[in-house]
Parts: sequence; C-alpha cells; structure tokens
Amino acid sequence: MIIYNTKDWVKIFLSAFGFGNAYNAKYLFKTQAFILVYCFAVVYLRHYHYPPEQLAIRLDPTFLSLVGVILGLSLVFRVNSSYERWWEGRKQWGALVNHCRTLAANFHAVLPLHDHENRRYIAAHIANFPYALKGHLRAQIHWEVFEYPCQEEKEAMQRTEHLPYFIAGQLFAKMEALFRAGQLCEADKINLKQQIQGLIDVLGACERIKNTPIPFSHTSFIKTFIIFYAFFLPIGLVDKFGWYTLPAVFLISYALAGVEVISEEIEQPFGTDANDLPLRHLSNVIKQNIYDMLQVNPQASLPVAITRDGVLI
Repeated sequence: MIIYNTKDWVKIFLSAFGFGNAYNAKYLFKTQAFILVYCFAVVYLRHYHYPPEQLAIRLDPTFLSLVGVILGLSLVFRVNSSYERWWEGRKQWGALVNHCRTLAANFHAVLPLHDHENRRYIAAHIANFPYALKGHLRAQIHWEVFEYPCQEEKEAMQRTEHLPYFIAGQLFAKMEALFRAGQLCEADKINLKQQIQGLIDVLGACERIKNTPIPFSHTSFIKTFIIFYAFFLPIGLVDKFGWYTLPAVFLISYALAGVEVISEEIEQPFGTDANDLPLRHLSNVIKQNIYDMLQVNPQASLPVAITRDGVLI
C-alpha cells in the first residue's frame, strides 16, 4: 500500500502522471501512447485527405455525449464493485487483528506468568496465523517468518496443505488440552473458542474474496465499451476541435481508462500491487502485539515494517 500525505498536492499530482509510486499511471500511459498515434492519424487524414465537405455522413458529438453518460455510469458501478472488495478485505484483516489481540489477552488472563511453555506455544501460533493467511492468499509462503514451538511442530506445519487452517486446529487442540488439565474453566473455554472460531471465519471470508472474481462478462463489457468509445471519440471531435482533438481525446480517454485500470488493481486486494493491502505489515503488527501481551520473547527478532520504494507490503 502506498504511503502518502493527503495534503501534499504536488506529489499526488505528479504521481497521477506517472512519477513516483503510481505504477498504474505508468502502465496507463503506455496505452495512451497508442491512442495518441491513432488520434493523430484521424486528425491528419481529416485535414489533408478527407475534409468535412467530402463526407456524406459525419459523427455528431451529441451522440458521443450520450454514450459517454452511459459509459460513466457503468464505470461508477465498476469502481464501486472493486472498492467494495478491497474494503471488505481490509475489514476482514482488521477483524483478524482484533481476534488475535483478544485471544492473546484471554490466554494471558488465564495462564500463570510462570507457565512459559504454554505461553510461548500459544504466542507462536497466534502470531503464525496472519503470516500463514498471507502466504495462503498470495500462494507464496515464506517459512523464515514463522515461530516454531518445536521441531515436530515445524515438520507438521511444512507438510500440511492448508497452513492457516492447521494452525487454527492446533490452537483448538491446545485449548482443549488446557481445559482437560484443569487450567481453564467452562467459561474460559467458551470465550477462547469464539475467538479461535473468529480466525477461521476471517480465513473463509478472505478465501471467498480471492476465489470469487468479478464476473468476466462484466469486466469484458466495460473494456469493450471503452475501446469502442475511444475509437469513435476523435472522429466525433475532429471537426470542432481540429488539432486540439489530440489533448482532448488524451484527457478523456485517460480518465475513462484510468478508472478501469484502478478497478483492476484493487479488485484483488491480497496481491502485491502498489495499492493492495499491506498484509506483511499487518502480520508484523499482530506479532509484536501478541508477544508483548503474553510477555514472552520470540525466537527471532521482532520484525519491522517492510517497505519497497515507500510501499508497505
């Protein structure tokens, strides 16, 4: 996720035109180059080879205005659908932060301070869950970020096909073992069960977002609509704007295609694009909070914020 100052208008303006971390703007300008070449060809042919008086049929700009209204409404629905997916992903990870903190606080309240073995085991697996979920959603697990209570646990984690679900199961098993040992009462077990269940609920919600993309017919229709509109736009404007058709078409197509490019980037919020959610940063925050609450030291040093060119990942 790009970190920026909302009051820095100059930097935001420059980023919108491809400077800094606006990777979508840099990608968009490549397509805009083709549109400018096509637009130049239309204006050149109209002025030097096909003047208006030689054409029996001309495209009325009013038609483009009406079509533009329809296209604008479609793009509003498109970007709202994508942003809803992005915001839903952020809400789920916010819920994960709360579940992990509450779970650690509950275990801290019921376990004696001298019970370092159980505290370390629980802290390791609560902190491991966000990293496992991140790796599961991005299909790339980095094993060096995990805490392993023992060698057997490490081998079991690396053998499993669904790591976050396995970790949640281990927390359930530890809770049941503590209950049978008399270290938890019935009320403690109910409270802890709800918080661990919350981890699984977040897992399922994130999988739903990732595995249910926006329908292909919806995205293909918008892209086709934009292409046709950009094709007819210079033809409709050339008689009135002349050579000024080039900047006019550039700005209009930039705005329309830009909305689509932004929608593409945020509709899958768990990736590694510049504006995707900073899952590793959130996982680092959770790990820091969990070990502080349970008052045990991690085997490895606590991680810091990971950035790439000013972008939290």
